[in-house]
Amino acid sequence: MNHIFILLFLSQISFGQQNVPFSIEVRPRVIDDAKILVNVEVTNHIGRPVDYLEGFLAEYTSERDFLGEQRMVLIYNYEPALQTGFSTTKTTSYPLVGEKPSVFEFNISKVKFSGENRVFAWHPKSGFIRID
Repeated sequence: MNHIFILLFLSQISFGQQNVPFSIEVRPRVIDDAKILVNVEVTNHIGRPVDYLEGFLAEYTSERDFLGEQRMVLIYNYEPALQTGFSTTKTTSYPLVGEKPSVFEFNISKVKFSGENRVFAWHPKSGFIRID
């Protein structure tokens, strides 16, 4: 009887998880002790192609003090749409200041789906919010 409850509990956990529409991976690399190349990779897990994808790359010190942010467009309207299961990558560079490299975080600000005129913002906790 206890085994049934354990299996039921495990199945609820596996099927009850929310699907994350995007997975975001930020990979900074120090080059020649002079600059940092930051690769931002976004993978589409939605069942629809994405026609436009924009966000902001925030820079923090190693102590997590905010230094600034830079706008980054990963997919333009004139480029092929990002299909489900595929990813796109953009790279930008920053100067290396001090001994410890900065910490970077990417947040999506605008998403437009293929074949639609509506523009959405996306946040991991709030989900999609229509902004236009």
